Amino acid sequence: MAERDPGVRALAQGEGWIVVAKPPQVITHRNWAHRKEYAMLQRVRDLVGGRVYPIHRLDRGASGCLLFATDRALAAPLQAALGGARKRYLAFVRGCFAADGEVRVDTPMKDSNGVLKEAHSRVRALGRSEDPRCSLLLVHPETGRYHQVRRHVRDLNHPIIRDGDHGDGKVNQWWRDHRGVQRLGLHAWGLALTLPDGAPLDVTCPLFTDQRALFETLPWWADAVAALPGLDADPLPTVAEAQGGAPDEEDPEAPAGAPPPVDTE
Repeated sequence: MAERDPGVRALAQGEGWIVVAKPPQVITHRNWAHRKEYAMLQRVRDLVGGRVYPIHRLDRGASGCLLFATDRALAAPLQAALGGARKRYLAFVRGCFAADGEVRVDTPMKDSNGVLKEAHSRVRALGRSEDPRCSLLLVHPETGRYHQVRRHVRDLNHPIIRDGDHGDGKVNQWWRDHRGVQRLGLHAWGLALTLPDGAPLDVTCPLFTDQRALFETLPWWADAVAALPGLDADPLPTVAEAQGGAPDEEDPEAPAGAPPPVDTE
């Protein structure tokens, strides 16, 4: 098999772990419907030259910080550490967010067995506008329920733009047709946790070029940059810009012996 360019960038790396910048439109790992795709698991494996183990997941359309273990023995401890992590997401949402300060959302969510679980998030606006009606929110999920960020901003009547599961279909179509928005408006901006060896990790992921090009055209961009230092860092290229993102041939290698990744967005 020919050597492949992973098309991903390491944001931080240490003994037994790596945080990479997940581009949009790439799945975290293969599944029954995408058995041949060059997923993040394979890309990061090729980046580091060895087996890797995803600690959490981001949806295909989302982008940002994604943590992997490069040592199987650290997979479970890293997942445990992720439970106490400080996660920060950028959510590009419908509507002009009304609140000036931080808003707390405590809507419980059902797990895979239908049992209601506590879920807590803190949300504040970085930028907002009436024309077009949209906002950029900074969301701090304090728990790690499935699609928590997407569902909690929806509960505030500000669903994420281009969210096909929890969003507004007409609004999604408008942004696609009029502004060329092709993917979920969710970016895992920051991840801070205590590593298994006790060392602190605090990393952020720049925007990718697709969102940066859009956000710069919106009335609130200068406000958002002022509210969140580093937001205007040089953007990262998408896979298509870097080296093309076509599905690849079947790769039978898969991680073994590690717990499955958890969903946190």
